[in-house]
Parts: sequence; C-alpha cells; structure tokens
Amino acid sequence: MITRLLPKVLVVDDDPPIRAFFREVLNPISAQVAEADDAPCALEAIESGDFDVIISDIWMPGATGLELLTMAQQTRWDVGFILVTGEIQIETVIAALRMQAFDFLLKPLTPEEVTRSVTHTFERLLSLRQARAYQGSLETSIQRRTRELEAALSELESNYQMTLEALVAALDAREHETFSHSLRVRAYTRYLARRAGYPPALMPSLEQAALLHDIGKIAVSDAILLKPAKLTAEEWVDMRKHPIAGDEILRRVPFLRPASAIVRHHHERFDGTGYPDALKDAQIPLGARLFAVADTLDAMTSDRLYRQAPGWEAARNEIRLYSGKQFDPQIVELFLKVPPTAWMQVRSEAGSTSVLAK
Repeated sequence: MITRLLPKVLVVDDDPPIRAFFREVLNPISAQVAEADDAPCALEAIESGDFDVIISDIWMPGATGLELLTMAQQTRWDVGFILVTGEIQIETVIAALRMQAFDFLLKPLTPEEVTRSVTHTFERLLSLRQARAYQGSLETSIQRRTRELEAALSELESNYQMTLEALVAALDAREHETFSHSLRVRAYTRYLARRAGYPPALMPSLEQAALLHDIGKIAVSDAILLKPAKLTAEEWVDMRKHPIAGDEILRRVPFLRPASAIVRHHHERFDGTGYPDALKDAQIPLGARLFAVADTLDAMTSDRLYRQAPGWEAARNEIRLYSGKQFDPQIVELFLKVPPTAWMQVRSEAGSTSVLAK
C-alpha cells in the first residue's frame, strides 16, 4: 500500500481567527499545521521545524510577508511559499512572483481555495525536489549544466506567464464585473486561431495579446472605467486611448513587443470605422480580427452587474449580423461552424466560474 505524502504547513498571521481558520481547513490534508503570529516567531519555528509549505499574510506588525519571502529566497529554504492579502496591488503581486512565491491568495478566503492552493503548492514542491534529485544523479558536469539550463529557461518562461496572469487578474479585479474575462478571451482566441490556420510560431504572441488586450486601461481613471452611467463624449475620448497606451506599454518589454500591434488594433472594425487608426479589411492584423470575434463572444455570454448575459445563440446572431462591418466575414464563417457546446467547453477549460448555457 502506497502512503500518501502530506505537507507540513506553517501559518504566519497576526490575526488568531485567521490562523484558526487555516488550522481547521488544513488539518485533514496536512501532516502538521504550526502557527506563528509574526515573522520573528516564524523564523524560530522554521529553525526548529521541517516545513513544506509556508502560508504568510503580507501585512503584519514588524517584518512583512514579502520580507519573510525575501529571507526564504536568499537562504534557499526548501519550501513552497503562499502569500495572503486582503487588498491586491499589482506591484505586490509582481514582486512576490519574481521572488518565486508559489501562489497568491486574496481575502476573504474559502476552504476550497486554501485546500487547492496548498495541494497544488505541495505537488509543485515535490516535483521540484524530484527534479533536483534527478539532476544531482547525472554523471557528468556537462549533463548537469545542460539540465540546469533547460530548467532555468523553463522556470523563466513559467515565471513570465505567472506574472502576466497575476497582472491580468489584478486588472480584471479592478473592473469587478469582468473577472476572468481576459483568460476566457485568450482561450476563445486560441481556439479560433487554430481553426483559422494561424501560424504556430506566432501563437504565443497572439495569446499574450489576447490576455493583455486591456492593459492600457491602467491609464484610464477609475472615475471613467467604473462609471455606472453612460460616458460623456469627453470621457469616451479618454477611454479610446487605452489601445494606444497598451501598445506603448508592451513595446517597452522586448518579449511582449510582438503582441503590441494586436493590442493596439483590437478595437478596429472590418469596415474601417474602428479606432485608434481606422484600419479596414486586411490592414487590421489577423490576430486582432480573430480577437474581435472572441471578445464579443465572451461579452455576450457573461453576466454584468447591469444585465444578464444574452447567451450563446444571441452571440452567434450578433456576430453573424455584423459580419463585414465589425468582423472579418471569413472569420465569422469559421466561428459559426463551431457549435455552442464546443465554445462552452473552451470556456470551462479556461477556468471560468460560471458557464452559461443559454
């Protein structure tokens, strides 16, 4: 009989009820759950214990959770680190991921989120330990260096992707009603692009563009972005600047630069009435034409605070109606050949919390 490995967990939080919540949730899935109410106590516990996973609040008296994570990185603790906060900040998320935090949880927490996070973190930690053990068993230094280089490149790519997704999660959370929108649009765009024969070598840039299409909204004020009423003409002028702002942001990052043109033109229309450059037909990058259909599909199959989603059939009718106006007719033809059940499956696999079946 194979004995299942269970993690030893250290919870670091200055709030006793929060520690009690973690202890109750984690006891069934852990070999041990220890507690510390601040960073110094956590350091003492780590010196005397042998933990697999550390869950730490970011904002605590004295040293912060980020500072504790810095110590973990500098001293190469063999642990998976999960940070918890009640207020998400883009700079904090990016800093945590660059310091190789395994996960980032936002309060209020649910037992399911905590269980999933700890389980995933422990599995990833075990995989890293196994990888290190394997690398250590290689016979020659050349083989070891080759493996280390491959692992470093893979980890770098993973960290880039995690940073992008954390940034997009923060952006989607800013507009509370569009949570997970960017992840779903990326999935729809990827699916449609494959059916359209989009070049595989260009697919990563297309996915990055779909994921980051609204990054330019960082430059839009909350007063406009979250306004519950209709925007004024002046406010629309500011709102329509976000594709240009997104283009400028991505151009400053070398590995994201190929995605910048798609981000700039994701609001162009096939008939030339879009913005910011009034491009038409094939002047619009193919990736942007694919994205336009995917974006509309998600918008019409997702609930908003001010309305329920019109549904899948309404989305198909809308996209068919605006073929040749807003959308590329050839892409619309490809889209209409895909049954709604297939799009629902794509949505589900993208991690949506609400799959509509209207």
